[in-house]
Amino acid sequence: MKRLALSLTILLVAAPAGAVQTYDIGNMTCSQVQSILKRDGVAQLRYNSKSNPSLPIYNRYVSGSTFCSSRSIANLATVPTRDNPSCRVKICKRFGDR
Repeated sequence: MKRLALSLTILLVAAPAGAVQTYDIGNMTCSQVQSILKRDGVAQLRYNSKSNPSLPIYNRYVSGSTFCSSRSIANLATVPTRDNPSCRVKICKRFGDR
């Protein structure tokens, strides 16, 4: 029984984490971005800075708190999409961070 428990633990630790897909959302609609997060649960979204369009911005967005660490919670955020400059999404924030 100990061997089985040890084997399962090793398999869980050795298993690769699911890759987080990166999406360039500059030409996507808000509903497309929200659908991606709903489908994938977590995604890295890329868009260009409003103040410096040549500067790419990357961040990790989630569909809910289940995709955040134990010391974080999903908070509302916005990203610019083709049809909405303030498309509502969620991002993990540590407790106490603003």
